[in-house]
Amino acid sequence: MNVTRNGKIARLPRSVRERLNHRLQDGEEGKKLVAWLNALPEVQAVMTAEFGGKPIREQNLSEWKQGG
Repeated sequence: MNVTRNGKIARLPRSVRERLNHRLQDGEEGKKLVAWLNALPEVQAVMTAEFGGKPIREQNLSEWKQGG
């Protein structure tokens, strides 16, 4: 079954998701990753356009990791 993901992280540009996945594989801490993501202009643009400007939270990161 192929399910299209639609959460905050899934909507980020592929290049950002790939960098995030590498950092996750390297064991980087969630708080540090969330701060890094929310500081990126391309992430801010997606959050503003699609999520009312609400930033990525550690919960979003957790859901992303559990989703595969």
